[in-house]
Amino acid sequence: DGRRSPAELQGSDDIVDIAVLKIVPDEMDEDKSTDQKQIDLPVAQLGNSDRMEVGQFVTAIGSPGGLDNTCTIGIVSGLKRCPKVVGIPDKLGVLDYIQTDAAINQGNSGGPLVDVESGYIIGINTCIRANMEGTSFAIPINKVMGIVDDLSEGKHITHGYLGVHMSTMNPTLARYHNKLQLQQSSRKIPEKEGVMIEKVFRKSPAQEGGLKKFDFVTEIGGQRVETADDAHVIIDRATIGEELSIKVMRDDTEITVQVKPEDLSPRLKQLREERLKRKKLKAKD
Repeated sequence: DGRRSPAELQGSDDIVDIAVLKIVPDEMDEDKSTDQKQIDLPVAQLGNSDRMEVGQFVTAIGSPGGLDNTCTIGIVSGLKRCPKVVGIPDKLGVLDYIQTDAAINQGNSGGPLVDVESGYIIGINTCIRANMEGTSFAIPINKVMGIVDDLSEGKHITHGYLGVHMSTMNPTLARYHNKLQLQQSSRKIPEKEGVMIEKVFRKSPAQEGGLKKFDFVTEIGGQRVETADDAHVIIDRATIGEELSIKVMRDDTEITVQVKPEDLSPRLKQLREERLKRKKLKAKD
């Protein structure tokens, strides 16, 4: 309705890309009771993003290009899109995104994605896929509500980091990759189903724990994993600094390694700083 109010940052999570703000009462409202101030604020109803299905109608609300209160409509085009597919691999599987063809542009980020049928918010608009029209993404509202209480109390949200890239592999996909890389690498991808480690980063917990490229992960922390998404969720929720038991098939032998997850946030900050330094050095050259 055009009102403006000062706000204070209560907490933020730069991995999920969410912040909690506290609205500070205007000086002119100081004589009102707390209840009156709360009633004066409109409140949007939140839905259950886990119940959304592909094909449901949604509308994205925001201010693209400064055009206030713009609504665009579309459908849920896909669910549980991992960060790597979305185009932001740095997130390393911390969350799965809702994909929609509702137009999202600069100025939509942070606005709600609303289920048309119920009128409830089921996501927060966040990004688009570069060079792909009609491919936008939103953070599921259930993921937001899972951390919002801690953020409102100013707590730091941790996300487990091992330092590996994983993918869900099957024999057909393995044969395809082996054919493409025939002249580039002497080692072939094992032709079987499971969660395969594509890459182990240097100086990472995974490298220190003994995980290797082409290991097939079968169990993490006592929980069976069948897809890379399953593995990412468990790693994200792992306790930082405590040993995490990981069972893998290496060749035809099952082995168990112990890895101590680190917090992703400082690691990601370090990676971004290193990239920025490399860009500056290239610019000087």
